[in-house]
Amino acid sequence: MRRISLILSFCFVARAFGGEAVWHPEKTWVFAVGVLEFDTKTLATWPDKGRVDAIMIDAYKKRGIPDDHITFIKNKDATKAYLVKSFNAFLAKIGADETLIFYYAGHGGRDYNDPKRASYFVTYDSKLGWTVSEVFDAVEKHYKGSQVLMTADCCHSGAIALEAEKRAGRINFGVLASAHATSRSTGAWTFTRCLVDMLEGNPMLDYDGNGSITFGEAARYCEEEMSFYEGQLSCSTAKGHFSTELVLAKTAASKKDHVGERCEAEDENKCWKVKVLDSKKGQVFVTWLGWDKKYDRWIDEKLLRPFKPATFPTGAAVEVDYDGKGYPSKIIQNKLGLVLIHYDGYPDIDDEWVAPDRIRMKK
Repeated sequence: MRRISLILSFCFVARAFGGEAVWHPEKTWVFAVGVLEFDTKTLATWPDKGRVDAIMIDAYKKRGIPDDHITFIKNKDATKAYLVKSFNAFLAKIGADETLIFYYAGHGGRDYNDPKRASYFVTYDSKLGWTVSEVFDAVEKHYKGSQVLMTADCCHSGAIALEAEKRAGRINFGVLASAHATSRSTGAWTFTRCLVDMLEGNPMLDYDGNGSITFGEAARYCEEEMSFYEGQLSCSTAKGHFSTELVLAKTAASKKDHVGERCEAEDENKCWKVKVLDSKKGQVFVTWLGWDKKYDRWIDEKLLRPFKPATFPTGAAVEVDYDGKGYPSKIIQNKLGLVLIHYDGYPDIDDEWVAPDRIRMKK
C-alpha cells in the first residue's frame, strides 16, 4: 500500500551452537508508525478496521518483545513533531547490545524537484514529511547499538535501502521494503502480511526446508508475494555485517507438497492465478487472486498450471503509461513478471519496475 513500514531493529547478536545468527526478542525494540488518515482530503485514507500493522505488533509481542520495548504511533498522533520527539527519546533508551526495528505504514513521497529524489514518509500533518534521511540521522545520532532492521510498506519505500547503502558503517542495516525507491505501492496490506508470516514462522518462507526462516528467505518471500499479488517488486538489502543468514523464526510446522506455490488453476475452461495454502493426497487448497476468501476451496492438483508471466525483449523501445500519459522508454530487465524500464530523456535514478499492463510495444 502507499505506506511505509516502521523501521525495525533487532537484537541479532550471538551465534547459536549450530553457527546460526541469533535474534533475541527480549533485547529488541520496535518503533512503529501507521498513518491511515491525514489532515487533508487530497490524500487517500484507509479504514482502521482490519489494519495489519496491529496484527504485526501483536506478533512481535508473541515472539517475546516486552510491551515497554514497543512504541506504536497511529493516525492523528503521528505528526512530524511528535514522531521526531518520540523517536529520539525511544532511541536513547536502547542499550548498545540491543536491536532496533523501525516500521512505517502510510503514504510515501518522492521529491521530483530534487535531483537526488529525496524520499519521505507522509505524517498526519501532510505538509511536513519525515524524510528518510532525517530518520537515519536520528538513528546514527541517538542509537547506541549496531544492528537495525528497517521495513516500510508504502510508495517509494525502497528509499530506505538506498539510504542504508550510504550509511552502513558503525551500524549494520537490514532492509525489507514493499517497493523500489522509484515505484509506487498498492493500497493493500500484502507486504505487512509478509512480515507477519515471517514472525509467525509460516513454513511457506522455509525455502530450503531446514525448519528455520532467515532474513534472506524473508526477502525472497516478500519479493515473490508482492510481484504475484500486487504487480510490484519489493526491495531488500543487507549492509555491513547484517547477515542474510540471520534466523528470524523457526517454522511452525513442516512444509507440505505444493504449499506456497504461486501458479494458475483451471476453472470453467479458464486459467486463474492462485496460491496453494494447503495440500493432501491428490488435492490442494487454493486462494484465487482477486476473489473473496469465501471462494477458497480444495481442487484436484492436476488442475494446477505453472504461472508464466509475460516478458519483453531487453533493449526494446516501448511506451510506458504513467498517470494516463505514455512515455517513450527502453526495456532493461525482466524479473518475476515485472519489467525494469528506463524513461527516455530522464536520469537513471528514475528507472522503474513496472507491470506489463503499463507497457505498449512500439510498432
